[in-house]
Amino acid sequence: MPTPADRGPGRPWRPGTPPSAPIGPDLPSADIRIGYARCSTLGQDLDSQLDALSKHGIPRDKIFSEKISTRVRVRPRFEEALRTARR
Repeated sequence: MPTPADRGPGRPWRPGTPPSAPIGPDLPSADIRIGYARCSTLGQDLDSQLDALSKHGIPRDKIFSEKISTRVRVRPRFEEALRTARR
């Protein structure tokens, strides 16, 4: 993925920084976008995160989500997202 000119080692990401534009999936150089959404409790809702990821061009089948506490060391859907990214 191209790195914006104002980003580099040691420079934090700033909220509001737009993601790069989606590339047609039929292009050989197309990037693969993967999303991960998580909330800590069953009472919380993932919909706003899922909608935001979809709005930025990430297909629903590439969005991994789970309701799991940060205290839990094993997060199955996060691990699945990492495996998908590595492939």
